[in-house]
Amino acid sequence: MEKVIQCGFGLLLALTLPIWSVQGEQAPAGDLPDFDVVPENAARAVLLHTTTPECDTVRCSLSINAGQPRARGDYEIVLSSNQYADQTPAIVTEEGSPLTWLRSSSSESWSNGMTTRICRHFYRFSPAKKGEYRLRCRNLSFDGVAYDGVLTIQVGAPELNAVPTFLLWVAGIGCLLLAEILIRIGCRNEARVDTADFIRRHRRLPLNAEGVWTHYLLPIMLLYLPLFMALITLTGMASIPTNVLLWIAAVCVPVAFVLFRLQYRRLFFHWRKTELPPERIDALLRELAEQYDWTIDHMDRDFFVAHTHPAWWNATWGEQIFVAHDRGGIWINSINDLGKRSSIVSFGYTRRNIRRVTEAIAAREKDTHSFTDVSPIP
Repeated sequence: MEKVIQCGFGLLLALTLPIWSVQGEQAPAGDLPDFDVVPENAARAVLLHTTTPECDTVRCSLSINAGQPRARGDYEIVLSSNQYADQTPAIVTEEGSPLTWLRSSSSESWSNGMTTRICRHFYRFSPAKKGEYRLRCRNLSFDGVAYDGVLTIQVGAPELNAVPTFLLWVAGIGCLLLAEILIRIGCRNEARVDTADFIRRHRRLPLNAEGVWTHYLLPIMLLYLPLFMALITLTGMASIPTNVLLWIAAVCVPVAFVLFRLQYRRLFFHWRKTELPPERIDALLRELAEQYDWTIDHMDRDFFVAHTHPAWWNATWGEQIFVAHDRGGIWINSINDLGKRSSIVSFGYTRRNIRRVTEAIAAREKDTHSFTDVSPIP
């Protein structure tokens, strides 16, 4: 299982570090003009003006809806104004080549006897390579007055989202399949061993692949959460900033490691020395199962397994109790039921099950000693 966690760390770093390397700096907030026709999500905008200041009466801007444009990406350029242009839609060019017009929209509102109008035209901007791009409007005019201005955009290196989406999803699904393969390879020996003999030698409960997924599900999901968030960012399904991804990874990975260590430690058994013979211990375990409504799943001369039936208002899905016989005593453990839903907390129920077994053995030993210490009446 340790190898699975190590491979998860490697896959996480393999996707997170490239995302960090390709992200650029966000445009400073001061670059956005205090101007109501500029879209709120515009990362870079420029106001368009006339050559004659006294004729500059129309509020007009050219902006891009993107944080940091990258080569081989598609972005929207927005031409906004508070008045209809003489030519609709206006032509926006990049080095003389017109951009593809996508759509237009307009809205009007009336307040205090004044009408407020906002007109917007959207264009597709698809830079082919990194570098500087200069966008401007061709023959833009309002009531015969020409307006002009240049929107300069710095385009960075291509993002990883240039990779086809299906390849990214194949990579994500492949990570899960790889985890499944590694788990099955790591558990192939434990799935075939004699459980009681394994416990006596390693003092730990062996797990098959299904048991690993149930017992370690939460730390595994926490470990792969940043990876899948990176995938949905690269595929364009969501836009998550790099610093957010790094913060999520910085929180999830250590928490996953801590939970993994806690779950691993819970597999280890407690030693209880006793002089009671195995058959008397088995009889005692049957009595406990009847007293506390345990269902016995397995019982032989070496190993005992039972599970609880918690009420619907209990805080856990149930627990399993394991007892392995050994020379001079027994090995005892209780964990959350591997046959039910995954859980990382037991709210003290597992310790209570262990305590019930040890206290019952101690009481039976005391009764045995009391019986043998009584001298026969002459």
